[in-house]
Amino acid sequence: MGTIIRPDMLKNALGAKLAAAAAQLLELREAEQPRLTPHLSPHEIIGAFLLHVRGVYPIVDTFGRAQAGELMYKAWHETWRNSLTKPDLALWDRLRDDAKHHEHAHGAELVEDEIAVKVDPTATRPGGGNARKVRVRFAADPNRAASEVCADYLRLARRFVDAFVRANEQILR
Repeated sequence: MGTIIRPDMLKNALGAKLAAAAAQLLELREAEQPRLTPHLSPHEIIGAFLLHVRGVYPIVDTFGRAQAGELMYKAWHETWRNSLTKPDLALWDRLRDDAKHHEHAHGAELVEDEIAVKVDPTATRPGGGNARKVRVRFAADPNRAASEVCADYLRLARRFVDAFVRANEQILR
């Protein structure tokens, strides 16, 4: 069992995880732009994003079990999962899987492709200003930009946190 956060600090801890995930999402969106961004590594950004966004779950899980009790927390968690649409439930489970894969298998399951980008937008000679850039996407959703999937993951994590905070308002005062 992890360390239990004091009730008065829980919202701050969860907010910090979500804010860190949001910052990584902004970096990922920048990395996906059709220009060279050698200072940005999509693999590293996605790894950090998953660490932060999925990091809300163990905080809530540990706190919920300790403060509300095992049975109450499990009932709340089941109710929350049942409130999700089928696509959102599948996405939530995929977030868990991607985070576990990243944690235990050296990165989320990603696929790569290459796109042509301009090195120097002022270059005028044919082909003289072009380069190739690696773009990554989640293997489970290869037709969407990784940032779109991460935005959905962040939306669900915020929903999870908001629901838990609302359900435990009296404990968190």
